This record gives sequence, C-alpha cells and structure tokens, in this order.
Amino acid sequence: MIRFYRHEEIDRTRWDACVEASPAATLFASFDFLSVANPEWAALVEDDYTAVMPLPWRSKFGMKYVYNPFYFSRLGIFSAEAVTCKKVAEFLQAVPKSFVSIDMNLNESVPDEASVPNGHLKVSHRLDLNQPYEVICKGYGSNHKRNIKAARAFGLVINESIYAEDVITLYRGSRRGSGKNVRMQDGDYDIFLEVCELARQRGLTDVWGVRDSDGILLAGAVFLRDYDRVWFWASGREEERADRKAMFFLMDEYIQQHAQQPLVLDFNGSSTESVARFYAGFGSQRYTFPALSVLCNSWAKPLLHLYRKIK
Repeated sequence: MIRFYRHEEIDRTRWDACVEASPAATLFASFDFLSVANPEWAALVEDDYTAVMPLPWRSKFGMKYVYNPFYFSRLGIFSAEAVTCKKVAEFLQAVPKSFVSIDMNLNESVPDEASVPNGHLKVSHRLDLNQPYEVICKGYGSNHKRNIKAARAFGLVINESIYAEDVITLYRGSRRGSGKNVRMQDGDYDIFLEVCELARQRGLTDVWGVRDSDGILLAGAVFLRDYDRVWFWASGREEERADRKAMFFLMDEYIQQHAQQPLVLDFNGSSTESVARFYAGFGSQRYTFPALSVLCNSWAKPLLHLYRKIK
C-alpha cells in the first residue's frame, strides 16, 4: 500500500535507509537536503519504507503543485527493488488530488518509458574519471584542446578559496548580460546557497575559481560529491573576459586532479546545444533520463498554463 505522508510524519531514519539502498541513491533525496530545500515537503511511502517518492511542493494562485527544486538533479522513486513502469503508475495514482501538477526529474533507476505520455526525456553527459588523465584528454575535442592551450597562455591559476556565493554572483551577472530568461528568483538562489552550505559542512563540495594575473575572478564552479558521482553543480563566468577561456581551463584542471578516482563526473545537462557541445568536448558520453510533467486536475489547466508561462 502506498500512503501519503506529510513532512512531520516521515521517519527520517527509515527514509534515508530506503534511499541509500536504491541503486540510484542520491543526496538530493536525503531527508536533510529535502528539508533545507523545501521544509514542508511531503512524500509517498510504500508499505514499511520499501519504496519512497519525495514530493517537494509549492503553492501559487491558491494551487499546490509538486516541483523539482532548482539544482536538484534527480528525484523520483527510490527502492532497493526494481522500479517498473507499473510501479511509477501506482505512485502517480497515489498522489493526492490536492496537487494540480507534478514536474520532476526522475532518477536513472526509473525506466525511460515511464516518462511517456506524462513527460519527456532529458539529456546529460558524464565522464568516467577512473582512468589516467592521459587517456581522458585524448578524448577531448580538437576545439577544446585549442581553448585549453589558449587559456594557459594567459597565465590563469586555480583558486580553491572562493565561495558558492561568488559562483552565483558570476552566474547571475553572465545571465543578466546575455539577456536570457532567468527563471530562478532571489529566494531560489538563497535556498541553493543554504543547500550548498549543508553540503560544505559535510565536506561534499569543491568550489573552484579561476583568476588571471591581475587577480580577477574569471570563472567559478561548485562541484557536489554524491556517492560515486560528482555533479558539475553550478558555474558562472566573467563575460568581459570570456576570450580567456577560463571555464575550459577550470574543467581540465579539475579532471586532471580527480583522474584515476572511482568517480563519474556528471555535467548535469543541458538541453542547450552550445552547452551540450561544451560538455561533449571533454570526451563525455551523452545519456538520457526521464522527467515527469503531469497535470493532475484538468480544471486547473488554464491557470497552470498561465503560471508556467510567467514563472
């Protein structure tokens, strides 16, 4: 039987044990990470925590909806047992009708077919770091090799003494200057930084910056160590000096330092073609994972369509 639990009803010990037993275990589904990102999160729990599904939620225009917190790469159903399309359907059927919609990235233990017709497949790239750097860099694209060489000619240096706030400042500045639509609000950035701080306190983040000979911060990135995976979690660059290719330099240095470790570097997206080319140029492999986009109440469709358009 699948039951709906409010946040205060969830047994955190059993919850985390269930998530950790899943082949798709991730920090994003842990009790503490969810509680920082969305203190009122709810969940679906099957039997005695044999399978669980977090339901982070918000309310807008009087409508409650399940959403994927920004920078939470994977959620979905977690279980030591195989997650089938039938299991996904059973969990979706158990979502209370008080939620008008569900938008969520699913983990890779969920079959791709589970996203149809309720969602779509998203794309990411990953690189196996458990091999010598000399082998990894042979897989770099020729354009990436040229950009890394050009970056080194500027005398760039890695700075590991920056903060997640510095990376977000770079990111927001570059997005604002590009004219691109930024859907994150101030509160979303604040929440992300709170989650970053939780991860930092547990020794799970690497925050790297790149400075030039004048000490100017040209680029920065936050990496999150999540079991045997490292997420390229957040990044930003200084647009006026983009010609110095600081992000190419940063990524190459990170790969060098972590080569021959039993880790997978996950670039965490993206559907943007130019960004995907940047990831693929480091020899990473493209893969897909399912995402849900479910309308639970047809009466709310006009309002929900308006909200998604303006949020």
